[in-house]
Amino acid sequence: MKKHDFILLAVIVIILLPIAILLLNSSKGATAVVKSDGKVIDTLNLAINGTYTYKNDNGYNIVEVNDGKVRVTEADCPNQDCVNKGYIKRNNESVICLPHRFEVTVKSKDNEYDIIQ
Repeated sequence: MKKHDFILLAVIVIILLPIAILLLNSSKGATAVVKSDGKVIDTLNLAINGTYTYKNDNGYNIVEVNDGKVRVTEADCPNQDCVNKGYIKRNNESVICLPHRFEVTVKSKDNEYDIIQ
C-alpha cells in the first residue's frame, strides 16, 4: 500500500467511527414504561439487562430487558399474544396483555418513524 492509501483509509475511519458510535448508542436513554390497569407501576432502563416479574389481580407477566430491547417472556393469560409479540425497541412501540390489563411501552428521545411509502 502506498502512503496515499493509508491516508485515505485513515480519513474514512475518522469519518465513519463517530457515525458508528452514534448508531450503536442510539437506544441509550431509552426506557420502557410498565403500566397495570392504566397506571404506571415501573420504568425500566433499556441499557440495563434484567428480568422483572409483575403481578396483579388478573395474573402475572415476566418482562425481560436485553440489549436495548424489551419483551414479555412469560404470562399466565390464555392467548399469549403478549409473549408472541417478541422484542420491541422503537419509540412508542407497545406490548399489551389485554386479559391482565398490562402494558409495556418503549419511550425514547429518538424520532424514529415506522412509515411505508
